[in-house]
Amino acid sequence: MSACQHLGRIGVIANPCAGAGPDALQGILARLLPALRERDVVLVADTFEAAAADACGLDCRKVRGPVGDACGLTRELLEAGVDTVIGVGGDGTLGDIGSVLSSAGSVVRLLGVGVGSSNVGPLVGTTAVELDGFLASSWADVPVHALEVRFDGVKVGLAFHDATVANTFFGTRCGRRVDLDAAAGLRGEDRTADPISACGQATWIAKNGRRLLAGAELEGGQIVASPLNDTDACRGKAVSGLLCWGPYVGCLGVVAAASALMIRTRLGRNDLEAAEPLRIFHLGLAPGDVVEMGGFRLGSALVVDGTPRCAASPAAIVSLSTVEGAVVSIRRAASPRGEMEREENG
Repeated sequence: MSACQHLGRIGVIANPCAGAGPDALQGILARLLPALRERDVVLVADTFEAAAADACGLDCRKVRGPVGDACGLTRELLEAGVDTVIGVGGDGTLGDIGSVLSSAGSVVRLLGVGVGSSNVGPLVGTTAVELDGFLASSWADVPVHALEVRFDGVKVGLAFHDATVANTFFGTRCGRRVDLDAAAGLRGEDRTADPISACGQATWIAKNGRRLLAGAELEGGQIVASPLNDTDACRGKAVSGLLCWGPYVGCLGVVAAASALMIRTRLGRNDLEAAEPLRIFHLGLAPGDVVEMGGFRLGSALVVDGTPRCAASPAAIVSLSTVEGAVVSIRRAASPRGEMEREENG
């Protein structure tokens, strides 16, 4: 794998609890780790990925440290002096790794292998299905923007894909994507739930200290905040992405407030017709802007990159601001033909 020689010292983090499950993850690592032979690889001892390396006979250095979540493992690998972290997990796992890399002011790059329930975030360099082709291709470094998320003034982390307040989040059970109860998940319980709006008469949104939306404008709907990455795909299209002008006015992020629930595993034509006419309010996030929102219903949670972080309440306040170039993601390099086609399409 010629591209690997440019990765320097490599650390690997794998989440066996990601959507694909431990058996599928074992098979993915059996394809990935042999491609790292003769490379300088560092793993945290007594982890799932360390056991997989032993199983495939990969000669690597193992460092001792607390075996915990992706954040803790990333810190251990940074201490070991890695140049690149290969993260194998879902959007939440990759977001945790990216948050630590950004907070440390690190120049360490992230190669994300998406094996979660959604795998739609900008940190996903490849999916498990495309892994073999990706390993044989040329790569490029791509800076990725993020949103810093705070809950009652305390930093929760970075959102690379989205942040929302909701009563459910996506999970995979028995190979099927389902809506899981977010508040129950925070208590360590695993159960499904029907999505309902976290927005009521008391819900509000303010930007730079000025309240812009409240009450009936938000009741029964959903608020989703997202950094704006890969915006070229939206240029020249009236209906695309978050249906906003953010890519054209220098915004790094956007807050979208829809009049109906849009994040759910089953969103069919009947659901969309029932929500018509759908209203969407947009607030752009430029560098230095701060958006705050609060007044959410009990039973909902702050969900960042698909992972519940904090239990919401009517008194709690969520704050959002942008982080430009928060982390460098390794992606498949665009082919010259692809670049030409993009220029021709304007």
